[in-house]
Amino acid sequence: MRHALMLIAGLCSACPAFAADDWTRYSNPRFGYSADVPPGFTLEQEGDNGDGAAFRSDDGHARLLLFGTMVEDDGFAAEARNRIGWDKQEGWEITYDKVTPGWASYSGARSTHILYVRGIALCDGSAAYFHLDYPRDALKRFNSVISRMVKSLQPAAGCNQAPQAAPGAAQN
Repeated sequence: MRHALMLIAGLCSACPAFAADDWTRYSNPRFGYSADVPPGFTLEQEGDNGDGAAFRSDDGHARLLLFGTMVEDDGFAAEARNRIGWDKQEGWEITYDKVTPGWASYSGARSTHILYVRGIALCDGSAAYFHLDYPRDALKRFNSVISRMVKSLQPAAGCNQAPQAAPGAAQN
């Protein structure tokens, strides 16, 4: 009996239809990217210009932004460094950053909150980002959320310029 239960559990985890985990998929047709949205986050608003969406956690303490942007002539890495600078101006103390020509990640803290940002270069001179702001006391809970989101932030099919497998997330 024990072996049968283990077999059923293994089969269920291998079949997405049986292993529903309440994550949803957000896709953006304007910029051609998609990412997973964690359970417990509700759409707050979509950008009027079609660049992305904002989500709020059900308890109201965490906020997730998913958005696309056009990259200036200086390239993706320069654009990502500009975003780091903008977040510093907003009072975030950035404690980790890694910027490459194809992807960028950075994180930091401000007061009782942690920020994690991930971006990837897309085709046609654009980029996609997720920007997650959550309570410091929920760090352990959000580690797995961030890991999944890093893996799920992907360009649309047919975009061969963007990295297909960027390294995982670093945490504060």
